[in-house]
Amino acid sequence: MGTNRAPSDRSSTLKIGFPVKCHYRGGHTSLGKHGKHLWINQGMVGYGEVRLTHGFPLADVSSVDVKEREFGGTDEQIFFAAGAAFGGLRRGGAPASRPKVMTDITVRTKDGQEALWVIEGRRADWVQKRLTPVLKQAGIPYHDDVLPMDRTT
Repeated sequence: MGTNRAPSDRSSTLKIGFPVKCHYRGGHTSLGKHGKHLWINQGMVGYGEVRLTHGFPLADVSSVDVKEREFGGTDEQIFFAAGAAFGGLRRGGAPASRPKVMTDITVRTKDGQEALWVIEGRRADWVQKRLTPVLKQAGIPYHDDVLPMDRTT
């Protein structure tokens, strides 16, 4: 037998977490300095391990910024001569490696604070694909879509 409960509105809920590494890195006084995962649920945005435990109202958000960056990696194999001073020459090193991809999500609030989440190993388009429906439903623009004169920060 079915129940008379309304279906949950999954378009207003978001969790970015396991198996993806997503960490809150500070920037908003009500969230503290660090935490795991990004949650948008029941009109709140914040973090928590298995559910939203630290958050602030989604209505306080003025815009969201998603920026991708890469760091590290090498173009060529690195050779070194460790042990050459002891009469031996060893060649070796790490093979070329790709840079690591990180995507930063900055949630800007109307009071000028900027909460930062960092997602490892995912590109900005992957993040935006998950964020856009939730932000659109809440009427929250991306920072680049806000006219400079209307930005809070």
